[in-house]
Amino acid sequence: MMKKWYYLTAGLLAVALGLLFVDGAQAKYSESKSLTVTINIEKHYEVAFDANGGTGTMANQQFTTGVAQALTANAYVRDGQYFAGWNTSADGFGTAYGDGAMISEDLTNVGGSVVTLYAQWDEDAMHTVFKIDGTCVFHGYDIQQGIGDGHITGTGCSVGNTDWADGTHTYIDTGIKLYDETNYEKDYEVGFTILAYDSNHQYKEPGDSASQATFFNSKYENADRHWPGIVIRKSKDNIEITQTIKKDSTYEKMVGTGTSAATSVVITRVSGVIYYSIDGGAFRTLQDMQDTTDYFDTTAWFGSAEKSDGTPMRYIDATLTNMYIKVGDRGVNLHTVSFDAGGVTTNPADVTVIASGTLGSQLPTMPRYVDTVDGRVYFEGWYSGANGTGDKYTENSVISHSITLYAYWDTDYRLCSVDDIYHGALQECIAATSGSSDNTITLYEDINEQITVASGTEVVFDLNGHTWSHDNVAGQPVIENNGKITIRNGTITSSLKAGVINNNSHGELYIQNGARIIATGLRQAVYNNGGKLEISGDAYLSSTTGERATVQNLNNGQMVITGGTIISANQEAVKVESGTLTIGVEDGNISSSSPVIQGATNGVTTSVDISMFDGILRGKNAAINNTSRIIATESGATAVGISSVETETIDGIVYKVLYYQ
Repeated sequence: MMKKWYYLTAGLLAVALGLLFVDGAQAKYSESKSLTVTINIEKHYEVAFDANGGTGTMANQQFTTGVAQALTANAYVRDGQYFAGWNTSADGFGTAYGDGAMISEDLTNVGGSVVTLYAQWDEDAMHTVFKIDGTCVFHGYDIQQGIGDGHITGTGCSVGNTDWADGTHTYIDTGIKLYDETNYEKDYEVGFTILAYDSNHQYKEPGDSASQATFFNSKYENADRHWPGIVIRKSKDNIEITQTIKKDSTYEKMVGTGTSAATSVVITRVSGVIYYSIDGGAFRTLQDMQDTTDYFDTTAWFGSAEKSDGTPMRYIDATLTNMYIKVGDRGVNLHTVSFDAGGVTTNPADVTVIASGTLGSQLPTMPRYVDTVDGRVYFEGWYSGANGTGDKYTENSVISHSITLYAYWDTDYRLCSVDDIYHGALQECIAATSGSSDNTITLYEDINEQITVASGTEVVFDLNGHTWSHDNVAGQPVIENNGKITIRNGTITSSLKAGVINNNSHGELYIQNGARIIATGLRQAVYNNGGKLEISGDAYLSSTTGERATVQNLNNGQMVITGGTIISANQEAVKVESGTLTIGVEDGNISSSSPVIQGATNGVTTSVDISMFDGILRGKNAAINNTSRIIATESGATAVGISSVETETIDGIVYKVLYYQ
């Protein structure tokens, strides 16, 4: 409010004075002057706090214009929600204020009015402060080449009242300062998905070996320093993540991970340690910043980073979506997972998991069964509710909040499982693979059983360290295969006058890592009767029979041995009556490495020509019989043991040996 006080003119003053100076004195001043006086009147207003879905009570807070004052600390709560601050709009699109924020600018200049602030709630302790669910397409190449303005296009590329695809923006300024004097100690999470980009049209800085695209940047650059920040870019098919604290320091790290579009990227800081995850993989440590106290107002950008002169540092041709930034207090980006074993065993220790991370190897390993006073109970898994209710949690489950998981114990017999569903009989598991997304059968007990796998059935037997045997009779192998089967991680064995596995016409048999096929009776380990057989990895096959080879190929069967060991105690290790045999892999690598084929008579007895690229053949009589030829091998390889006799002594037995060098 202002009031003006004016000086009287000299004439008027003379009239007034004439009442006093009766002797006729005249005034001598003719100039006029004015005086302005400003009077500040204090105004008072109130701030009301709306729970906006929460519960509790908070009194209105008195404010005075021109006087800075902190907001009253939040007293509202909401079940399953975290308080994320205040906003002048209930939907969160107004002006935001933190809990207990200092209000230095008047919220209103109308005295006696009431300003309402609405509580904001988040399911996560990490509060979302920036989010774009739509798609933004950056056309930076046009700017770089001077052929266009290169603005952003896209659908749903907006935040609040800002449309980044309105034709005026070349990059997205989120306005979020991750390293200012308030946030540099706080946890945060930054995420986005790269749908597509063109690496052939990217700006190349001096010294760059390949064109590149920068998708996110919060690093302020000038001639002297690199302040704390993150640069995420893609060069060819590698995601490069650089975390910088200071220029010319040892605190800079770069991570390259082979990826292809679409690629999701998450960077998170938890209690001073920065982690990264690509395409939903486990979080890996990028940088430990727990002792860092340096900060600067580095603003987070999508699409480019700003130099100190205000110009974009890099331009990209790329399509991004699901861009977001979350910020929370220090330590809130860790969730605690507790485990309740239901009194059957001791409760496993609590574990901490990065928010949005998976349990991984921290999921406790439980006994498959426990004998209680009421009988044997089998562990089925961890659930969010007791007695198998709620969601089942595995090592791949994402942890979004602190939680207690409950062990579910069942009394039903558990022999094997498919898709984490348990069954009490092997045939039940085989039947369950029909139509299953994962046709792997995991075994939980040693078994004594003979089966036939029908044509059209495809199954993987993960023996899980167990032994599969059968007290068979003549002509009855443990497995009669007419379908497609894979065997891993355990032992299959037979005795008496029968083999272990018959792989019949049109059957496919893959013996892989950890598999042991042992024949202790009078027949072979594998009888490949017209089917397709492949032995790889560290598979091990042996037999003690005096009648048959360890592996026998006939009826035009196809056999490929790329790894493993095949041994016969009394006969040849491999016998090929008809069909094809390939040993090793044609990869241009000349070596005398695995596979190893060793027989008491011959290593390989064959009446057909074979291909051999890598491996060692041993036999007391011959490494390979002389009725066949090796028709294909690595270019430039020299056979050892054909033209000249080469021998090796193993356990006192002298073997003829053949390999390539």
